[in-house]
Amino acid sequence: MAAGDDRIRRYYLFRAVTSFSLWIPFWTLWANNHLDSLFLLTVVDAAFWSTMICFQLPAGLLGDKYGRKAMLFIGEVLVVAGVMAFGFSTEFWEFLISNIVWATGICFVVSGDTPFLYDTLLELNRASEFIGVSAKAWSVMSVMTAVACVVGGVTVQWILPNRLDLTLIFSAFVALLGSFTVLLLKEPKVDRTKFGSFRIQLSVGWKQVISSRAILAVIAFQIVIEILLYVMAVFRSVYMNDDLNLNYFYIGLFIGSFTIVGGIVATQAGRIEHMLGEKKSLLFILIAIIGSFGIVFLMKSAWAIVIQYLIYGIASLVSPITNGYINRRVDSEHRSTVVSIATLLFTVVLAPIEIGFGFVATEWGTRESLLILALVAAPVGLFLLSIWFKEVDLSKPKTKKIRSLKQF
Repeated sequence: MAAGDDRIRRYYLFRAVTSFSLWIPFWTLWANNHLDSLFLLTVVDAAFWSTMICFQLPAGLLGDKYGRKAMLFIGEVLVVAGVMAFGFSTEFWEFLISNIVWATGICFVVSGDTPFLYDTLLELNRASEFIGVSAKAWSVMSVMTAVACVVGGVTVQWILPNRLDLTLIFSAFVALLGSFTVLLLKEPKVDRTKFGSFRIQLSVGWKQVISSRAILAVIAFQIVIEILLYVMAVFRSVYMNDDLNLNYFYIGLFIGSFTIVGGIVATQAGRIEHMLGEKKSLLFILIAIIGSFGIVFLMKSAWAIVIQYLIYGIASLVSPITNGYINRRVDSEHRSTVVSIATLLFTVVLAPIEIGFGFVATEWGTRESLLILALVAAPVGLFLLSIWFKEVDLSKPKTKKIRSLKQF
């Protein structure tokens, strides 16, 4: 048995229990039923991301100062409160407040999650396995999410028809149990004596991001891809229900099966990255996702669902691969801060884009808005990859050519 396997299994358990989220296919439908338009839905969701803009950096600084385990526990408890409140919401302002609480919890979870795993592997002298272990954790989460989606679909279609709110409320109780699995985790040893002050820590974190074109390029690329995937995730249930006329059971079944495919592909993230290398991995992700978006949202047919399996399969590679690249270039005592900076940049860009495309979706339709988003993202992604390619080439060790004795 490899060193630390028990610690890694406990991390998988934590991720499994906290991923049993029945609400994933139905939260947008629940909110949309009580709001007047997709535009207002995106405004409510923008409150979530605006909160993350305010609290993500403080959460990252606290994670580096006081440890990953505490941040994970606090975050999960706040997520429980936010999800529960969202399930009881029926008014615009109620959705706003619940999203603010929910987002605050996510800030703490994000600041502790990836750094916890990487520092644990680093302590076990297994840091090179980060992409593989992260991918396996993703697959565990995907299986649990898939089961939850199907259970949620069966529940709101036949057992308790149209009670979309219960998918959120029940999920909150499961997440509360999941928060206590954090107590089973062992805090990785990180030298916190180098943490002088929050201001200095933040300054050093920013410098690590800004001074490294490689880190900045991969963070920016990750932002582009994740915005594509997130905006689609916000609209997908409404799109399936309104445009494709699927009932709640099929919505839950399809979204659940998407995550299963994603989980299976995620287990191969390390192998795929090793096979393609640092340059081609990201190019493959961009081409596959943009191409799939074009096919799915040019077709107004239930057959478009089939292509979404490719989208979710490729999407499962994004986090393990890009986070692996980032973590390899950042030291442990600043890892939570840098991850929080990356998340902050994502939220700053996402909030206005989501609201803008919420307006486009209200005026023109969800299918058209997602197609436009993909067309805009393609050239931006290619530009960022051109920078990444140069940085990868520069980071390769230069070998001197040794002249053969026969040449003399």
